[in-house]
Amino acid sequence: MKFINKINIKLNSLKKIWQITIYSLIFSFFIIGIACEKTINIDLEDAKIKIVVNGLITPDSTITVNVTRSRHILDNANISSLTNATVNLYENNVLIGNMNHIGNGNYKIEYYPKFGKEYKVKVEHPDYDDVFGVTKVLPNIPITKIDTSTVLDEYGDKVIAFNINFTDPTNEENYYLFNISNTYTYEEWDENIITYDTLYVGPDTTIVDINYGGNITKKRTENLWFNSDDIIIEEYMWSNGVIFSDEIINGSNYTLTGEFNKWALYSSENTITFELYALSPETFKYYKSVNQHYNTSEDPFAEPVIVYTNIENGIGIFGGSSVYKDSIIVVGEEWEYYDY
Repeated sequence: MKFINKINIKLNSLKKIWQITIYSLIFSFFIIGIACEKTINIDLEDAKIKIVVNGLITPDSTITVNVTRSRHILDNANISSLTNATVNLYENNVLIGNMNHIGNGNYKIEYYPKFGKEYKVKVEHPDYDDVFGVTKVLPNIPITKIDTSTVLDEYGDKVIAFNINFTDPTNEENYYLFNISNTYTYEEWDENIITYDTLYVGPDTTIVDINYGGNITKKRTENLWFNSDDIIIEEYMWSNGVIFSDEIINGSNYTLTGEFNKWALYSSENTITFELYALSPETFKYYKSVNQHYNTSEDPFAEPVIVYTNIENGIGIFGGSSVYKDSIIVVGEEWEYYDY
């Protein structure tokens, strides 16, 4: 009996020790949890609402910019257009004129920018700090030669290999976007078309067959995906095309190479347009940062990418661009969907 009592006493002691251990661990975790709390100070001055300006100027279009406001870090409201701002355009620091609001925060002036001139857009609003952005429109760089050939890729599919030749200007930094587009015709069913086919004409009777609906011919232009392993390419753009600088080709005559699949041509006859854009430094930095942002936005382990802005005291991009285009005609493959 004494032996059993001793066992019970030991079991009770072990139980108490176990309970004390559990409570000690819980208390320890509680203390660790408190110790791991961290206070993050947010600089609300940097997060205050700012004017957002976005505009890309080209020599073949009148100038338009979009003006909105940013949202506070705690604000879930929709982005608001600023419709009552004062927007002025300057050329080489000389006032060109006031830009007129044409709706949805878009401001326009009937003025075509000139090559080599510096342009500044300044935005004023009674509720926010004044902002401005500066850029240039650089002369386009001609494509001097286009060579294409049809070859087979590693899977036996026909691809169009291309060589695009251009000369980079010397003694200056240059930035480019290269893109390819395809313009083709196609047929689309239109139920509103009515056709009449006279089947019989007699002395007293005319028989007419009436048909509702028919095909109409339309034209479409789409960006064409292409592949290139050229060493000068820095980024494949999320919106198609590639961007690169002249860092390794400065002042030289260069041939850009690549290829696109022939099965991607949607018509029996396709107008393939090669587009070489000369970008201002601001435009290039903006495109590159936006592309990197999209590429890492869904990666929880990626470093956050800050999108480039050249709007002083605000947010956005005011950039310049010009383009040189040259086209060739390519006959597509005779797939079934070409037979309308």
